[in-house]
Formats: sequence, C-alpha cells, structure tokens
Amino acid sequence: MPGNVTREEENVKRLKKVGLFTWILIGFIAGIILGIVAPEAGKELRFLGTILTNLLNMVVVPLVMSLLITAAADVGDMKKLGKRAGRTFVIFMITTAIAILIGLVVANLLAVGKGVTISTEGLTADASNKMNILDTLMGIIPTNIFSSMSSANLLQCIFFALLFGFALTLIPEDKGRSTVQRFFSGVAEVMKKITNIVLWFSPIGVFGLMAWVVGTYGLAILGPYAKAIAAVYLGCIIHALVTQAGLMIGGICHRNPIRFVKEYLQTILFAVATCSSVATIPLNLKTAKRMGAADDVADFVIPFGAVINMDGTAIYEAVAAIFAAQVFGIDLSITQQIMIMLSAVLASIGTAGVPGSGLIMLTVVLNAAGLPLEAVGLLAGVDRFLNMGRMIPNIFGDGATSLVVSKLEGKLGPMMSEEEYNKTHEAA
Repeated sequence: MPGNVTREEENVKRLKKVGLFTWILIGFIAGIILGIVAPEAGKELRFLGTILTNLLNMVVVPLVMSLLITAAADVGDMKKLGKRAGRTFVIFMITTAIAILIGLVVANLLAVGKGVTISTEGLTADASNKMNILDTLMGIIPTNIFSSMSSANLLQCIFFALLFGFALTLIPEDKGRSTVQRFFSGVAEVMKKITNIVLWFSPIGVFGLMAWVVGTYGLAILGPYAKAIAAVYLGCIIHALVTQAGLMIGGICHRNPIRFVKEYLQTILFAVATCSSVATIPLNLKTAKRMGAADDVADFVIPFGAVINMDGTAIYEAVAAIFAAQVFGIDLSITQQIMIMLSAVLASIGTAGVPGSGLIMLTVVLNAAGLPLEAVGLLAGVDRFLNMGRMIPNIFGDGATSLVVSKLEGKLGPMMSEEEYNKTHEAA
C-alpha cells in the first residue's frame, strides 16, 4: 500500500538532507556551465534572478521591522541587568562598526569588483542619486512610515521600528504592552517561515542569474569572486587578530593575545565546521571562562552575542557592497559608504538568528546604498564559503567581549589550563 507515497517521501527527505546552501552552490555552478555552453539560452534566464530579487524585497521590510521592534523591546527589558547589558551592547556596536570599516578598506584596496562591468539597465536600484551627509541623516527620519514601507526605504523603517520598540517598553502591562509585544513576536516568527520558503527558491534564482551573467559577460565575471572571497577572509582575520585579540584582549584586558588566539583555535574550528554561532555557545563559554571571564558575565554576554554580535557578517556586507558597486560600474561616494556602515550596524541587530541572515542583511545594505539587488543573487552561490570565514570574528568577538566586560566590572579572573578549569568547576 505505501509504495509510491513512501518513495516520494524518501525523495523529499533526500532533497532536504542535501541542504539549502548546497543547492545554491549547485545552482551557481550549473548557471556558470550553462552560460559557457549555451550563452544565448543563459541570457534568457535573467527573469529567474528578478523573481528572487522581488521575493527578497517582499519579505525584508516586514521581517526586519517585526524583528527590530521585538529586539528593541527586549533590550529595554534588559535594563534590569543594569550596566552590564548597556556595556555589552555598546561594545558589540563599536566592534561591528570597526569591522565594517575594515571590510570597506580591504575591499577598496583589493578592488574586489573590478575586471568586468555589468550594465545597470533595467536593474532594481540605481546609485546615481547622491546626497550629502546632512541630507542623508535627515532622510533617516520618516515623514510617513507607510510610505517608507511601501517604497522599501529600509533605514527609515529601521529608525521607526527601533523607536517603536523602545517606546513599547515604557507602556505599563495593563495598557496592552504584552499584547503588542506578542503580536510583533508572532509576526516575526511568521516572517521567518516565509523567509525560509523564499530562500528555497534561491537556488533557481541564482542559477538564472549566473547563466545570464556568464552568458552575457563570459568567464571574466569569475575573477571578482576570487577577490571578494579573499577580501572577506583577510578582513575577518585582521579584525580578529588586531581589534579583538590585540586591542580588546591585549590592550584593555592586559592579557597575552597570542595565548588567547591559541586557546580559541578549537572553538573557532568547531564554529567554522558548523557555521553556527549558537551551536558553538557551550564550547565558547568554557573557553571564555578558562581565559578569565567571570561565570555570570560569560553566561550573559556569549548567548547574547551569538544572536546580536555579527562582526564577520558586517565585514562581508561591506565587501559585498563594494563588490556590487564595482561590478556594476557604480562609483560610491563617501556618504554612501557611511550609509553602508550605518545600515549594516542596524541590520545586524534586526536580522540576527534569521535563516539566510547574511543574504537578508545584504538586501538591507544594498537598498541603503542604492545598489542593484541582483548582487544578492550573484553572491549567494559563494555564501557558504564566505560564511565559514565570517565565523572567525563572530566567535572571537563574543569571547573577547565577555573578558572586557569582566574587566570593566572588576571580575576578570586568572587564565587557566583545561585541567585547572575542570578541577575548579568540579569542585564548585
């Protein structure tokens, strides 16, 4: 009786076991092959990339707004934790801004998108409308939030969502605060599910985009990919060694940064293998505590950082924005690069913990800089490789921040070997 049904179910399970980003990679490679073998056919598949771009545009505004309202309300609740929450949040935002700056510098120095120029005719965004810094900052404040939502002005949407979320914390429970908070939390969960559905179309969209690009511009398009990957890894390593190990551990905590790096290698290798900050929390907690972080501080900072601290992703967004600008032949002004920094810092709060958050966050950043959203599809095929590099500063950052906060609270303990740590905690 079960015959065909069982076989079909098994086939579906096999497809899911392959994994989304493996399918994206397959679509990426297949698109390149089609573009080489049958360029004329490849040119006709551009519409698949347009569908993917439209789907991402469809989900990004309600997703980011609902997540940010919920996140802002939660941060407001964390006032109960006093200075620790504030210090942790400020450190995360400062290091994220530094990470983006490093990403922008490295990407510009390596000229990651140079070597081929794709025409912007008919694309979803145009960066030709340049504003000065004052106009840009004034433009963050919406005059009509519904107009901002309908036009996908994401910086205005983010500003309103953060303001709404913090205002929500000022409302008493008997005035409906919990009801409103539960509503937006529910909306966020629904949007995550919709995002999951949209992401499963991304292998087809990436296939169409790569077939079109390679069919139109030839193999020259592949050169910038190598430079983009190199820039992301270089930026992540510089940030991890200089900012996190050097400045935070050596400069602020007065600890040996070389030993910190050595002790964290196992944790980093696990994070790179799993591509998950959340899965690495237990190992990260143990390593941070061995390095001297107070137990209660590490128990707060590291889980918090796993969902909000995205230094590696911020570096990727900066490199991706420069890649998009250069590959589409667009000159970015200083103002637009500042907007990339600002939007990436804000988006890192809103998109944390979302499946495919790197791609969603990239949509926010490209929108803010006025760059073609087709770049999302172009980079999706190598996202898995880039994600492995992004994990390095994400994990280093959570551990380093737990030590810095411990230092600021006067709780920084001695560095311990694994044997010493095990004995101490067994005794406790």
